[in-house]
Amino acid sequence: MAYSTEQTFRSDNVRPVTGRTVFFWLAGFFSVMLVANAFFVYFALSSFPGLVTEQAYEDGLAYNGRIAASRAQVELNWDVAGQVWRDADGMARISVTARDAAGAPLTGLVVTAELLRPASPDPARFVSLQEGEAGKYSGRIDAVAAGRWILDLDARSGGEGERFLSRNRIFLDE
Repeated sequence: MAYSTEQTFRSDNVRPVTGRTVFFWLAGFFSVMLVANAFFVYFALSSFPGLVTEQAYEDGLAYNGRIAASRAQVELNWDVAGQVWRDADGMARISVTARDAAGAPLTGLVVTAELLRPASPDPARFVSLQEGEAGKYSGRIDAVAAGRWILDLDARSGGEGERFLSRNRIFLDE
């Protein structure tokens, strides 16, 4: 039995590749790439956290000092906890509790809070927190909108120059 090496193809099922076909394939490919890139650019720009500083060079020079201050803060072993909430009248209330390594309240601290919006040209809002009970400090800021905020806390002791710094991203509800 002999086998034939010739194969027969039917030409009626094969579509010829024309210039028009190539054009539509290329146009479709680049259209998909354009839509995907537009999607990625939109989400990249809309999710930028907005880290803005007008003193980038000076902040870079002070970096080693910040590392040393951070190490000193860790050695203090202070336990500082804060709460922020927004009242129905739009006022933000800030409450901070400070304890030392043994759990005793830290009294006589100078505690300040700075509330600012990420990626916003609006000025930051400062408040000095007043000590109520031993180791508990509180304050309020008027006319605060709901949304994302950054809360910077600065607690300093009067005598030895001990300092606690904290930066927190918070969300204030309606």
